[in-house]
Amino acid sequence: MPKSPHKLYNAESGEHPLPKDKREIEAVICATRRCYEAHPYFIERFGARGEAFARSDGGYLATLGGNPQSYVLAQVNWLAELLSCRGMPRWLMESHLDLLCEELSKAVPARLARHQKLLRASPALRSARQTRIGQADFEALSAQFETAAGTGLTNAGGLLLAAVCDEACGITKAVPSLIIWLGDAERFSSQWCDAVGETLTRARALAHQSL
Repeated sequence: MPKSPHKLYNAESGEHPLPKDKREIEAVICATRRCYEAHPYFIERFGARGEAFARSDGGYLATLGGNPQSYVLAQVNWLAELLSCRGMPRWLMESHLDLLCEELSKAVPARLARHQKLLRASPALRSARQTRIGQADFEALSAQFETAAGTGLTNAGGLLLAAVCDEACGITKAVPSLIIWLGDAERFSSQWCDAVGETLTRARALAHQSL
């Protein structure tokens, strides 16, 4: 597969379909950048290598619209679960899909119907999360974490809660793969780590109530 001049191609991610339309390529890059800006955990933990994977994943997702909706949903769910097991809760895929559909629809409005298939995949992930922890509780507990943890990463509380939701949905590696970094006492203060532990306890209690 030839390298894309717009840097969607990533040899480490293997060979998979990528968009060829330059407008779609730019839209994927923009959506990835916006997702990274909203969730600084991405760049802090995974750096430029992680961003290359995210661009490549976004490029693959952008090609799915030519398939039946059921296939799009299956591929999104597969990728979201895979990434959750690697320290990226499915909440991040929700965000990425929303931004990707927005940017693709602006870039190539004639293909809106294709791109909206991605947008329809996002509510399925959102529903699975909110079934475990309702949105009001999700936001409240996230804010409590931010207050208790002190200076840290934007949206880290949401990541913790999202990982617990994934865990409650049967993704057993969701929390450990996140906490090995986000709860690392050599990287974060004792105040931060205490807040991580307390938030996990509260989140698991809420998620357990939904079972």
